[in-house]
Amino acid sequence: MKNIKNLLVAFMLITMVSTIFTSCKKGTDDPIVSLKTRKDRFVNTWTLNKYEKDGITQNMNGSTYTYVVLSNGTLTRSVEGDIFGFPTKKDDSGTWSFINDDEDVNISINSVNSIYNIQRLATKELWLKHNDGTNTYVYYFIGN
Repeated sequence: MKNIKNLLVAFMLITMVSTIFTSCKKGTDDPIVSLKTRKDRFVNTWTLNKYEKDGITQNMNGSTYTYVVLSNGTLTRSVEGDIFGFPTKKDDSGTWSFINDDEDVNISINSVNSIYNIQRLATKELWLKHNDGTNTYVYYFIGN
């Protein structure tokens, strides 16, 4: 009788723990287990590592794209690179918010809203997918 009770308690604990850990997984490639909430993982400094247009990797032409995402719902986008041989840097401020049960993120910069599907959100990896009607873009970021 005691063994059955112990097995029942162990089964209940395993069920509770697995439910808690898997509830953080939203994106198709999210880690199975994470001790951080989705918001805590999203708040970071993200640097674009590569991006694809319709499945084809695009040339970033030596440019650097960085998002500094803060927990208060604001962010800064920085773009650095050469335009016509002249070094340039541009910073824009905006806002972000999760939508669709935290599966997507709405990023608004200069009054332009863009919705991205979060494909992967790990502590140091962020993959965002965006459809603009005719093309599909996937952006791969590395976090600090």
